Amino acid sequence: MLACQSTEHRKSESAGAITPAFYHWKSTYAPTRPELERLKTLHVQKLYIHFFDVDWDARTHRPVPKAFVRFRQKPVGSVVPVVFITNRTLLNLPPAGVAELATHIAQAITQISQQNKISFGEVQFDCDWSPRTRDRYFRLLSILTKQFTCPLSATIRLHQIKYTDQTGIPPVSRGMLMLYNVADWKRVDTRNSIYDTDIANQYLSFVPTYPLPLDIVLPLFRWTVVYRHHRFLTFLNNLDRKSLANSFLAPQADSMRFIATRDTVALELSIQRGDLFRAEAVTAETLVNEKKRLLSQIQNQRITFALYHLDSTVLSAYSLETLQTLLGNGTLP
Repeated sequence: MLACQSTEHRKSESAGAITPAFYHWKSTYAPTRPELERLKTLHVQKLYIHFFDVDWDARTHRPVPKAFVRFRQKPVGSVVPVVFITNRTLLNLPPAGVAELATHIAQAITQISQQNKISFGEVQFDCDWSPRTRDRYFRLLSILTKQFTCPLSATIRLHQIKYTDQTGIPPVSRGMLMLYNVADWKRVDTRNSIYDTDIANQYLSFVPTYPLPLDIVLPLFRWTVVYRHHRFLTFLNNLDRKSLANSFLAPQADSMRFIATRDTVALELSIQRGDLFRAEAVTAETLVNEKKRLLSQIQNQRITFALYHLDSTVLSAYSLETLQTLLGNGTLP
């Protein structure tokens, strides 16, 4: 059993309260002074910090850890370690290897925490599991639950909310409803893969009946998706519509798409004539409206409301008033 320090976590989540939080999804934990000031101004004392990934190594035919976080400073407040597990890891992992993987994951979380003198009262696992991998994933979570003395949570996608008969309910204490990446970014005809209200509406009516207590995370990030010959080419992070308004990109009718009019080198990319650029972001109005709608539907007595993710460039797209509205602490309706 791996001990967790959960006193601080429980104090911050008293019954009926909304706890504000941020995700930190960078390779190095070294928040800038403006980022730390934002946390203080917004009264955020809970961070979901990406610790590492677990992926499948086709060469060794084994699951391997990747992208370990490095701490340049110690986080202040309540920390939730987050481990991302690729679905292909579970597809390739033999049933006999599940217990060993659980042990290695628990040991790695504990080692990182001890080396950096970090205590935690919750561990979260992020995996877009499928009907084919749910049994192995759920068994992995069940074993990990026995290896920690604190609660486990799991990220939940919208399709896993709607199709519980196929995807099942993970054996954890809480779910973190990810209200982003709702559409297929690989498809050139997708309107906005980060968040599309029309697509979300097909799933959100199932939220009140979901059997796990749910927390919420909404997206602040923005990107531009680039296609060549109708096939996905790359992402350009933190690049919005205004940044695409230049001489070699012709805006299309929906104002979020642009077509390259000539071959050139720009935006740190070798561009060919005809390349399609689709700018994606979520407006402040949409974020605020979706928060209100979800809070009226979620049934649990306490909730963590998180934003993805802690980064000065990402935060700069939203006013302080918007962030305060999104993270404003208070009681549930």
